[in-house]
Amino acid sequence: MTGSDPAIIAGWITTTQAERAAALAQLRTVETQTVRKMSRREIADLITRLGDIATTLRRADPHDKAEVYRHLGLHLSYDPNRQIVRAEARGETVRVEGGT
Repeated sequence: MTGSDPAIIAGWITTTQAERAAALAQLRTVETQTVRKMSRREIADLITRLGDIATTLRRADPHDKAEVYRHLGLHLSYDPNRQIVRAEARGETVRVEGGT
């Protein structure tokens, strides 16, 4: 991570892990009540709340970004022929297609 400030990266990781922990706690609460899919509005609200993190990661050095994803247990791979991003986290796989 040449040229990267470890303190900044540590801050990103700490912030992201705290956001993840809060989201997981919220998910556990929802799951105990009833299992359901998130609505478009709930997803949009979640993305809005995470906006600053998303912007920071989007602008981050690719190596720094990879380190944050590694700490989150997230692996992304892109198939340019099919234009699909495959995201794997904690053994679960999610596909996102078409301009997302």
